[in-house]
Amino acid sequence: MPEADFFKMEKQTMRLFTKSEKKILFFTSAGHFLAHSFILTFPSIITPLAAEMNLPFEDVIKISFLMFLFYGLGALPSGLLTDRLQPKISLTIYCLGIGLAGLFIAFARTQLQLKLTLMILGIFLSIYHPAGIGLLSKSMKNRGLALGLNGIFGSIGIASAPFLAGTVNYFIGWRYIYRILSIPSIALGILLFSTGLYLQESDPISIKTEKEESSQKKILPFIILCGSMSLAGLVYRGQTLLLPTYFERKINFLYNFVLTLDFLKGAGTKTLSATILTSFVYMISIFGQIMGGKIADKYELRYAYLYFFLFSLPFLIMMYFLKDIPLLAASIFFILFSIGMQPVENSLIAKFTPHKWRNTSYGVKFTLTFGISSVVIYPIIFFQTRYDLSAVFLFFSLIIGILVLNNFFLILSTRGVSVRN
Repeated sequence: MPEADFFKMEKQTMRLFTKSEKKILFFTSAGHFLAHSFILTFPSIITPLAAEMNLPFEDVIKISFLMFLFYGLGALPSGLLTDRLQPKISLTIYCLGIGLAGLFIAFARTQLQLKLTLMILGIFLSIYHPAGIGLLSKSMKNRGLALGLNGIFGSIGIASAPFLAGTVNYFIGWRYIYRILSIPSIALGILLFSTGLYLQESDPISIKTEKEESSQKKILPFIILCGSMSLAGLVYRGQTLLLPTYFERKINFLYNFVLTLDFLKGAGTKTLSATILTSFVYMISIFGQIMGGKIADKYELRYAYLYFFLFSLPFLIMMYFLKDIPLLAASIFFILFSIGMQPVENSLIAKFTPHKWRNTSYGVKFTLTFGISSVVIYPIIFFQTRYDLSAVFLFFSLIIGILVLNNFFLILSTRGVSVRN
């Protein structure tokens, strides 16, 4: 697409939002970028940390357990709190909190200090998704498009974290990554505190639906959806933890090219090569978010949710068998579908939950997808020590297979009902 056409399309898209909606999109999108940048920095520095602390892979990965656990477990209380406060307050606490926590991590010296400071980071990170996504779902007329655009910035954060971590680690060390991320976080918190950002309490779609439909009818579909989200969360957290290390072990073509460059020779070049490829794969997921946002506003949400996972499954299985460029290609398609489904999933939550409990419902989601999913560290360690790291992808494939069956059950439990934005 020519550059002029791209910017023309972008301007046309932004005309669909009011001035107030654009302000909300700015702060929630910036917050989403920072959330995923912070949480995915650690998986990208596992190798240099293992070397610095003289620890095996499985011991280093355990250091992050409390961060991932509280990243999820904190989502429910954050959602409950945000339902009773202005989202502006929650998001301000979030921005300032992650900024200060990042500075603490940069100065951590022992394993215990690193565990505790990462845990503090996880607690503050848990605020974003129920507050930010809940705010979008209640204040945007074009909900699916808004969630898709917000998801793009999350994907940019996911994509940039490995590249930033690998590059900064190579030149000046991993501690500086957290210092660099802390500066914009604190600045955004100060800007948000001084800006008038208020929630529009009018969501005509949800309010009308609740008048026509009993909230009790939504309980079973939401419980089934929670099952799918839990399974998806296990795979999402697992692949974000594994991908940089997996690429470092199984993809060599970029590393071999880097070795021919005199100015990049030395320790850390293999990690740098793997993190560049990881960033590239996640950058492609931006197109999945765009696709997911448009589909969420145009098509039946339950079937869209099913097809995204159904299409991702073959590529996930391929990731067990392949290496080098074929592995990179399979990873791109898997990530495209598995992350592209997020606007659809978030739209389903909005359809299956009452308006007044919207932030809490997203708190439930992210407790499941980010909190419970933190236990995926232990099956990863099991497969790594008993078999091989690639075996984890067969385990993930089994989980997605169960998820697809659960999505069929979701459709059957709501048959005769059209679920659209």
